[in-house]
Amino acid sequence: MNKRPQKKFNNPSSGFSLLEILVYVAILSGLMVVVSDSFISLSRARGQSEARNEVNAAVRFATEKIRQDLKGAPLVTTPILGTASSTLQMNVSGMTVIYDTLNGQLRRREGNGVSTTTALVTGTNVMVNAPIFIKLENYNTPLNATTTAVQVVMTFHYNASSTDWAYADTLRTTVTLR
Repeated sequence: MNKRPQKKFNNPSSGFSLLEILVYVAILSGLMVVVSDSFISLSRARGQSEARNEVNAAVRFATEKIRQDLKGAPLVTTPILGTASSTLQMNVSGMTVIYDTLNGQLRRREGNGVSTTTALVTGTNVMVNAPIFIKLENYNTPLNATTTAVQVVMTFHYNASSTDWAYADTLRTTVTLR
């Protein structure tokens, strides 16, 4: 019967030395720092991308909604010619349409004097800072015609608790009435 030689545990050449274990732990710790930093960077980039996409979508939607209403409006009652206002009021198809802000959210109110419906133009994650509406007119003497336009300026920003997700974009447009 073959007997296997028994391993000796007190042999200095078997196992790991304390120095080898410390080097291994240091290398592993360095790798963990690099990997966790990568995950944090990816999370921050995803948040910034989400904020940017949501703000840009809100700007596009608000621009198109205001443009559609102004194109269908024969009359803009607020703001008064040449003055800035935080409210835009017009008549569209016999209805009064008003754009203003409430608690930082852009809203659209539509009514006929009897009933009014209110819809938020921006979502809960996108806020609007002090919209400015300016009514402009240009009189063309040879054609004996007046062109009315409304200039719209407002800043949209992402409503985030983290500064990593901070993003803002400003809408600047002028819409001519038909």
